Amino acid sequence: MAKFIINIELQNASEADYIKLSREFEKASFKKERNACKSEAYLSEKNVFSKICNITLQEINSIVSEAAVKTGKKYSFFIIKDKQSSTINQ
Repeated sequence: MAKFIINIELQNASEADYIKLSREFEKASFKKERNACKSEAYLSEKNVFSKICNITLQEINSIVSEAAVKTGKKYSFFIIKDKQSSTINQ
């Protein structure tokens, strides 16, 4: 299984838009990603999500796009695919 980490930015978005986005990701079984050192320097908790699964990168792209479109805002995102061993600590 692989872990997909998604960083998404909404243009001209309010906090309510990010709440809506978070709900859409939660519906798709994504979790909010937390920075291990608890620093806000590189990760913002409102726009970084992850999911461990056995699906393709194209399927993840579709899920992310569908969630972002529901906010009604323009968006950009990038995905990191991190291959995991059979033992995953969550």
